[in-house]
Amino acid sequence: MPLYSGRHHPARLMVLLIIIIIFSVATVSHFAASFVGPSEVDHPIDLLSEEHQAALAKHAHNASLGFSEIVYISMPGRTDRQDAMNVLAWFSGITLRLVPGVDGTVMPPKAIPDSAPKDIPPSVLGCFRAHANAWQYLLQTGMDTLLIFEDDIDWDPNIKETMERLSLQMQNSKLRQHPPSDYERKNAPYGLDWDVLYVGSYKHGGNPELKDVVQTWADPDVPGLKGVRGKGGILSALRMAGLNDSELETKRMLTPSYRTEKNTAYAISRQGAARLLFLLSYIGDLKAGDVDQDMTRLFIEGRLTGYTLTPPAFTQFKVGGSKDSDNVKVGETIHGKGNLKGQSPYIKDSARRLMVESLKLDNWNDYKKIAGPAKAN
Repeated sequence: MPLYSGRHHPARLMVLLIIIIIFSVATVSHFAASFVGPSEVDHPIDLLSEEHQAALAKHAHNASLGFSEIVYISMPGRTDRQDAMNVLAWFSGITLRLVPGVDGTVMPPKAIPDSAPKDIPPSVLGCFRAHANAWQYLLQTGMDTLLIFEDDIDWDPNIKETMERLSLQMQNSKLRQHPPSDYERKNAPYGLDWDVLYVGSYKHGGNPELKDVVQTWADPDVPGLKGVRGKGGILSALRMAGLNDSELETKRMLTPSYRTEKNTAYAISRQGAARLLFLLSYIGDLKAGDVDQDMTRLFIEGRLTGYTLTPPAFTQFKVGGSKDSDNVKVGETIHGKGNLKGQSPYIKDSARRLMVESLKLDNWNDYKKIAGPAKAN
């Protein structure tokens, strides 16, 4: 017999009512859940766990050191430096993309920033434009960050370990003004609360009015006192942060960027790329002309935000003589001591020097070892 045949059966009516109530509650719950944000119904793993932080920091060991991509700026004619950069990148297990340098003499006058000095040298103007092209490139992509090198760079053979430690520190940063978003916690090994991250600056020193705004940590690959004494204010900057002499041999620090110079190696975020193009190109506020000096001025004025790693993880590689600069004067003799005699301050060991040792070959003497003394003769 059907559950309901038109007659009044209290027991059957009660069963039918219970079924209707259960179905209604389930339906309402389903639709209610569809209008609740994912954060209210999902229970993902703890994104701040030590395991997650460690896994994210390991991105520093990939081909872009944990950034979305690495580019390097080089004048089209400096194929010698481009050769060096590609061999060094191969040796260190990283991947680089070339951003061609710009000849300032061919820049249209209308494209020159309004506040640029009237007597700005073409080489200085071209340097600004090349960096601006790198910033523009980031905005044209869907990437979060871009690490920018100049083509006279060197780094420690343990650079990936150094960057991994930096990542862990920035994930647990005491310097952030706002907590990281869930997206940062999942996807950004160095966070995204900065416009510029200086990892290869020449000048160092935080805001003197904010001496306590600093983060320090142990790093066995720091260059120590001998590697930083008398160079770029690194020693005084570390001491201003309260480090004693023994700590100067073992620690790095991170400060809000204030006193910087030389764009040897720095990263930008998408917001940083937009802000730099807005300030130095759209507004035309290129007062010094030298892009690194104007960026320093913007930090000091509080119009640009960033962090500076001290001692730096990257440094300039100098061979001595006019080959160290592309600002070559007409009639100048081109000379240098050669790459084998190049110097790299600020870093403990040199990837370039280790690369040389690794690529040395004494092929036939090695075969003589296989042949044995008698056969070799």
